[in-house]
Amino acid sequence: MSRPKKSRHLSSCVPCSLFKPNGIPSTELEKIQLEADEFEALNLGDVLKMSQLDAAASMGISRQTFGYLLASARKKVATAVTQGKALILPQNMKKDLP
Repeated sequence: MSRPKKSRHLSSCVPCSLFKPNGIPSTELEKIQLEADEFEALNLGDVLKMSQLDAAASMGISRQTFGYLLASARKKVATAVTQGKALILPQNMKKDLP
């Protein structure tokens, strides 16, 4: 049995629902889903330049979990950009996600 997911505190506002290459209809693109906690990790770690310890505390999770989320988010974004895939951004982010 897996361990239950800890509640995460999210505060980022997602500006759009989809990020994709120019000139290609989204129906023709392979899509990658970026989860809400991954989006928050990218924002805190890469945009706001918070330390992993401070960002993890802000989200209410461990530093190691924050590191895993950040690595996963970076891989998804890099894959979408380098391979021309659409990135689906989280919708209706809630303050506390289980």
